[in-house]
Amino acid sequence: MKKYLLSAVLSLAGLSAAHAEPRVWHFTYRGFVDAATGVFNPQMELKGEFVGEDRNADGVVTLDELSYFESQGHRFLPKVANPGGSGCGSHYLSCSVYNFSYALTGQLDYTVGTHGADEFYNRWWFSDTVTGSHFSQGSGDIFHEENWVSRYNWSDKTTFSMLSVPEPTTALMLPAGLALMYWVRARRRTLFA
Repeated sequence: MKKYLLSAVLSLAGLSAAHAEPRVWHFTYRGFVDAATGVFNPQMELKGEFVGEDRNADGVVTLDELSYFESQGHRFLPKVANPGGSGCGSHYLSCSVYNFSYALTGQLDYTVGTHGADEFYNRWWFSDTVTGSHFSQGSGDIFHEENWVSRYNWSDKTTFSMLSVPEPTTALMLPAGLALMYWVRARRRTLFA
């Protein structure tokens, strides 16, 4: 009886420990309304991924529980200084995460933005995403008096898909656990045979 009780306690401990393991989530929003034309484009996509863990076991991954976040091709976390280069963390592009939450039941909510300019502020660029509202990007050139902006709005036809992949250490725990269970069972048979 003690063995069964110990097995149950160890199983529950393993489940609760696995709950707090970091996971990788890949997300895709598909189908947006072009703000300039008002036409729904079912092929337009917004993709990203994040790595996090629900450390406080409240069922929501928040900004302080993330170790990596990427959206619209921009890596927002971890913040990395990239002096002299391009991309987030450089002298030319600043990236900010204003809010982030992912309920483990499937609700993703975040607001991010980028902005930058060349060293003479002759050319500029930006992007922003507000889930449930819009995502946009644009740039301009002061000397040529040119600029462009593209904005896509969410609609009731916008779909959301999420793929969760455990971190490699978590994925390796399953075969190791199965091997341990097999070994214990085989050992038990030899002891009682």
